[in-house]
Amino acid sequence: MSELLLARSAGTLSEGASVVPGDLYAQFDLLAASGGSLGPLLRPAPHEIWFSSTDAAAPSLHAHTAGLATLARLMALSDGSNLTLSGWFDGLRERIATTFGPAGTCVLLAPSIASARDLARAVAFAIHGEPAREVSAGGAESHDIGETWDIPLRLADGRAREAREINHEALQAARRLGSPLLLHVLDHSRSGLAGITRAGADAIASERPALTLIDATAMRTTPDCLNWDLQAGRMVLISGSTFLGGHASSAALLVPASLAARLQHAVPAHLTEQTSAHDLPPEWRDLFCAPEAPRLNIGLGLRWSAALAELDRYMNTPAPLRSAILDLFTSKILAQFARYDWIDRIEQGKSGVAPLILGGISLAQAQDLREDLATLSDTPGDAVFHLGAPIELGPDLIALPLSASAPMVNEVANRIARGVSFERAFAPIQRDIETLFAKMERVWRKDAPSFH
Repeated sequence: MSELLLARSAGTLSEGASVVPGDLYAQFDLLAASGGSLGPLLRPAPHEIWFSSTDAAAPSLHAHTAGLATLARLMALSDGSNLTLSGWFDGLRERIATTFGPAGTCVLLAPSIASARDLARAVAFAIHGEPAREVSAGGAESHDIGETWDIPLRLADGRAREAREINHEALQAARRLGSPLLLHVLDHSRSGLAGITRAGADAIASERPALTLIDATAMRTTPDCLNWDLQAGRMVLISGSTFLGGHASSAALLVPASLAARLQHAVPAHLTEQTSAHDLPPEWRDLFCAPEAPRLNIGLGLRWSAALAELDRYMNTPAPLRSAILDLFTSKILAQFARYDWIDRIEQGKSGVAPLILGGISLAQAQDLREDLATLSDTPGDAVFHLGAPIELGPDLIALPLSASAPMVNEVANRIARGVSFERAFAPIQRDIETLFAKMERVWRKDAPSFH
């Protein structure tokens, strides 16, 4: 079965060919891992605790179940299924466009954040006929940003820089680089900071030809804000993994109609080498796809089908309740600071991101700490915890991202919908937070001589 679907993906088998059902879970694992860099996180791990939603995490149970259901429809295992492969991809792009963009928004699917950035570079080339010079801020706290003129978000002591300083430095860099420009506006870094502001990018664009890419891969910005970005002529980059709880290697570039109307130059092949024809709207394919490009990336479609199911749950939760849950998560993390003297500080990031700032510890030691937290010990009541990958802020100063995810918010909201009070609905997460810090205390004390 999986070989047949992969053959369809490559365009070597007609959509009407018959299939023979197999083990749905095994087929899904094989297909979902294709056409991307998924790694080992194919299936949910509901008995492990995932505070790592600024980095790759195991898919949520809800997302994985939705992916399986999509595969069943593609295999015609479910009653009344009439899902075609091309219609499936058209539907995925339309769901994303409808959720985040105004009418006319074009959606380009990508098997990684890095390849989605390359698609943004391809858009800039298709408009200007030459490569854009790139300016960014926060590359050290972002994902796969590539080679750009990058501006640090922090001072040497790890404190966040003022937005006006970052904007001024970006403007000076833009003047040195010339044009055309591609400006990477980081909406939320892995530690919850923002990069160049939208106003800062607009100031640069008022001086010289520049396209703005809003990096919303943290998925902590409201759809209304991203809709406004697209109306203002900015591209938007999103991700179905990390915060949303989908499988890794699912990204998308949203392009406003005003930019789509300006495409005129065929783009270099190296910017679209991971792009399949149905990742793009039909009218984009002549400029962006080589004739030998594959038609479909089945794995990418399954990964986005899974992520969008979790996104639907998140969007069906009222925005004030979503914010209240994320704010409570942050406050519960901040409340732990007074109890543990080995934490230098806990930053209050945005939308449920609260990184722990640890001093007197190297990046390698922080990585060891993270691995210890993800290893089950003999201590009664212990659990496996996954935190975000450590960020080096300065000499012996490390940020360890600790963040809430959409599946966490959705589970709390579901309990409230069943009549449970807000406090009781959040109680399982609070217990997890308390157990996490108790485990960190044990690990820290055990390894204290090597940390100091």
